[in-house]
Amino acid sequence: MNVLKKYTWLVGTLMRAGDKGLTLEQIGDRWNATEELHEEGAFARRSFHRHRSEIMDLFGIEIECYVDSGQYRYRLADDGGREYFRQWMMDSIAVNHVVADSREAAQYILVEPTDSRMLPLLLEALKEQRTLNFTYQPYWSESPYSYSGVQPYALKMFERRWYLIARRDGEYRIFALDRMTKVELQDETYKRDPKFDMEKMFDGTYGIIVKEEIPVESIRLKVDAYQANYLRSLPLHNSQHELKHTEEYSIFSLRVRPTYDFKQKILSLGSTVEVLQPESFRKEIAEELKNTLKQYTCGR
Repeated sequence: MNVLKKYTWLVGTLMRAGDKGLTLEQIGDRWNATEELHEEGAFARRSFHRHRSEIMDLFGIEIECYVDSGQYRYRLADDGGREYFRQWMMDSIAVNHVVADSREAAQYILVEPTDSRMLPLLLEALKEQRTLNFTYQPYWSESPYSYSGVQPYALKMFERRWYLIARRDGEYRIFALDRMTKVELQDETYKRDPKFDMEKMFDGTYGIIVKEEIPVESIRLKVDAYQANYLRSLPLHNSQHELKHTEEYSIFSLRVRPTYDFKQKILSLGSTVEVLQPESFRKEIAEELKNTLKQYTCGR
């Protein structure tokens, strides 16, 4: 059983226990009664506390200890650290347990696929701070590249794809997991730079493209009433605010770098959205739309 499954089992077990949580003995009883955990051996207090610490470090999910009627009990903390990732993991665990418990229920659940086969290996590399060797196929090259001594720093999900943020030769690089092959965990270890700040790295960034040379802009979007409902329920960015709300449209503001992936997102919304400012980004979108229209108006 890989380490990711152990983490999800533990979080899922405590999630189902609710606010009251479980004692260490109750967790141990459930562990020992779970067939898929038999290969891991009997439940051990030391292993539990190690997994508890690793879950906090890797996922920002806190398993807190509290006292109730003289008993030490464990439950999931309310804050949960990085809320979006925590919620994604919770949803994934809930679906996994439904599918595992009932084949009949599974036929009524349809999810979009993600390539997460390498996650357990990469999580192990992150936890133990061990370097990686792998082959990588960029979209812009016909030939793959071989990388060695890569230091994994973090994982990020964007639009159903996982990305590895890593350091090599003193520089940070971003690799898409679905383009990595022949991934090998090395015995060589490294010391993670204590100054590394993932939130700062992606500050003002939509998606995965980090371009510090592109400044953060204050962007305003006019969105029709129907599309506005979607943006309220799933904001484009954590800086998004609704400035105006009418029956016909809403105006949203956000502070992002207008990189290629953000531009593609705005274009994908079509006529439901209009860029109001900045003027430079408005013109850039208008030019893209003109070029697109030419493809349909020019003779074949």
